[in-house]
Amino acid sequence: MRHNKKFNHLSRTASHRKSMLANMAISLIMHKRITTTLAKAKALKKYVEPLITRSKEDTPTHVVWCSAISRTSML
Repeated sequence: MRHNKKFNHLSRTASHRKSMLANMAISLIMHKRITTTLAKAKALKKYVEPLITRSKEDTPTHVVWCSAISRTSML
């Protein structure tokens, strides 16, 4: 049965998918536009929207959460 299998695996392992989405999120935030496929864009949307929502509030919890997700201090 396909219970709770809604996200696209993008034909990649979990670690590759996680690092790819993190790199794409950093590129999207820094450059404001990236060129990618529709499937990757849909997967990235679910990854980036909570990051943007939580980064709007300047609380210590949200700062730590966003920096852990993005893995960079350049943002």
